[in-house]
Amino acid sequence: MNNLDFLLSLETQGIKLGLQRTTALLLKCNNPEKDLKSIQIIGTNGKGTTAASISSILQEAGYKIGLYTSPHLVSFNERIKINNKCIPNNYVQKFIERYKQDIINNSSTFFETMTALALDYFKYNNVDMAILETGLGGEYDSVTACNPYLQVFTSISKDHMHILGKNIEDIATTKAKAIKDGIPCISFPQKREVQLILDNIAQQRHTSIDYNLGTFSNNYISPLVGNHQKTNILLAIKASKIVHPSINEKEIMKGIKNISWPGRMQVIQKKPLTIFDVAHNEDGLLGLCSTIKDFSHKGKKILILSLQNSKHIDKALPYLSQLFDDIICTQLNDRMYSNNDLINLFSNYKSIKSVNSSLEVNKIINEAHLDDLIAIVGSHYWGTEIEKIFKISLVSM
Repeated sequence: MNNLDFLLSLETQGIKLGLQRTTALLLKCNNPEKDLKSIQIIGTNGKGTTAASISSILQEAGYKIGLYTSPHLVSFNERIKINNKCIPNNYVQKFIERYKQDIINNSSTFFETMTALALDYFKYNNVDMAILETGLGGEYDSVTACNPYLQVFTSISKDHMHILGKNIEDIATTKAKAIKDGIPCISFPQKREVQLILDNIAQQRHTSIDYNLGTFSNNYISPLVGNHQKTNILLAIKASKIVHPSINEKEIMKGIKNISWPGRMQVIQKKPLTIFDVAHNEDGLLGLCSTIKDFSHKGKKILILSLQNSKHIDKALPYLSQLFDDIICTQLNDRMYSNNDLINLFSNYKSIKSVNSSLEVNKIINEAHLDDLIAIVGSHYWGTEIEKIFKISLVSM
């Protein structure tokens, strides 16, 4: 097994919450996080978008930016970038070669190893700022082993309930416990019950959270579609101004225009209009519905959906059923709902169809009328399938 295969094999360990393994591995790596200035992004939806937006804006201001996000669409290299360039395989190989035994001895997970790799890579390349997306939760996520300059909370809602808790209060508490003593925090406007929890824990940790993001200027031209994305961009602008108070409007405008974040209401082709979105939980799917309902076109709306079997989307079901004329489900892999499970989920609202292969998905797309709208939705796992079907590259390496 080569070093890249070894790294990917760690995914079979799944998720292990706790900071002790990350702390131990970072110690072996000479604690690169201590030499980095970083921004930690915490939340449920919009973390990657906000992180990518901060990266784009600060790059226009002359910063060398390390960006760590998850999950990936096509290749694990996407998770670690410096100024939009993915980490090369040769650096990954050398890192694994150097620390493989430590990773084994430590029982480090894939995500914990990737976090250490990202921090090591950013330190080696002397980035000016590392933007670090929290993976799952907050309190015990490996990114929380760092001591950030700023913490940014995106929208917090129900997701990963089998791990983080059965209600929004439990989920918000887990994420809020990532707050560091005395570190400034800013936040996406939250539901009242979430804000109360965030503010309470912030007060306990001798800091406060700023929710005032201002308004979205008509001068801002963004490739990201949807009102929720405007709020994510406002959050990114706020963070950028805290990091670099002298940033000017021209740099902000150019940074917004140059945001690159595939899989978020991404137009794959124009006729028929085909959109790819990784929305995979209730709030994400409701945001998708809100955005698509404003599209004006003559044809049918067709949803092609594959969804991880741990996801709860009950509140989104009636909206999806009402918005889309046809819903077709498919099971991308063993982690996803089976076709029968998705058919049953929708049974009280709509009769939906199923397909079993990329060839059948491709057939649906090819048979659609040119004035139809097709939304391919539900998971990052669509990335490789979309590249095959449309013969495109979603991510620039």
